[in-house]
Amino acid sequence: MSNKGGKFTEQEVMYLMSRPAVENATVNRITYSDAFKRDCLRRYLDGESPVRLFREAGLPPELVGYKRIERAFSRWKENRDEILDGNDTDQHADMARFAAAAPSGTFDVRDTLIVQQIHRIAELEHQVAALKVVVASKEKTASTDASSEASVPPDTLSGE
Repeated sequence: MSNKGGKFTEQEVMYLMSRPAVENATVNRITYSDAFKRDCLRRYLDGESPVRLFREAGLPPELVGYKRIERAFSRWKENRDEILDGNDTDQHADMARFAAAAPSGTFDVRDTLIVQQIHRIAELEHQVAALKVVVASKEKTASTDASSEASVPPDTLSGE
């Protein structure tokens, strides 16, 4: 997240939507697919790390946030029976789908680079916006000064 109070940039939302684990994403919220929830909860109950599961799905904590991962697992544990109410065929399909999303079985370094680039682009866009404000302010000051000098009689400017 780009330090915007838990909000995602447009680029981050597009990236999130490209992941099989994400059903929907907005600037404020991520909705995970039922298959992802089921796969994560099963693997979590078998002792795997929530952060690792999210990383494998291309959802690193640097992007989604540790707190968001923690809250997701808290909700999923509360609704364990409802989420896990699927048959074994679903389980095998889930595992295959998310294994395909991360072929090496680990977090792909390209995902890290994408997240870093998204953050850098957002930072640069923020700097450009701030500089535009500064330039506009300077231009306004310069035009005000030019108007003031034009209205002052020539005798005053020479110091006589």
